Parts: sequence; structure tokens; C-alpha cells
Amino acid sequence: MAEVTPRQARLALAAAGKLAAVDAAIDALSEPARAQARITWDYSTMVHRDNPVLPALAAALGMTDAEVDALLAAAAL
Repeated sequence: MAEVTPRQARLALAAAGKLAAVDAAIDALSEPARAQARITWDYSTMVHRDNPVLPALAAALGMTDAEVDALLAAAAL
């Protein structure tokens, strides 16, 4: 399972041109997914590939599973 720090995840999202869209993507989710995603985004100390919030956030960002895997792999470098 891929695991990266929030800093690594944010840098990879910025490099992919997706960082600016994260807050809007979270806000577009319906509850309780919105609250879970916001807490996860703001307070996690690690980003885990198997986090149950990640699929909803990735979908809101228009990312496929393969793109999420590639982003996390790039973030881990």
C-alpha cells in the first residue's frame, strides 16, 4: 500500500495541476463524505492509498484509480 506525507501528496497534486481543485472537490461532496474528506485533508499525518475517503475525493477530482496510484508513486519519490 502506498503511504505518503500530506506534504508529499500536496506537492504531487500541485505538479499534476490538481491542488487548487481539492477544496472545491471536497466542498462538492455530500455529507457525511464531505466532513470525512475535510477532516482527512486537514488533519491526517499520512495519506494512505487504502483510506476510504480517497475514492470519493479522487472521483471528485476526475482521477482514475490508475492516476491516483501514479500520483502516490510520484509523491513517494
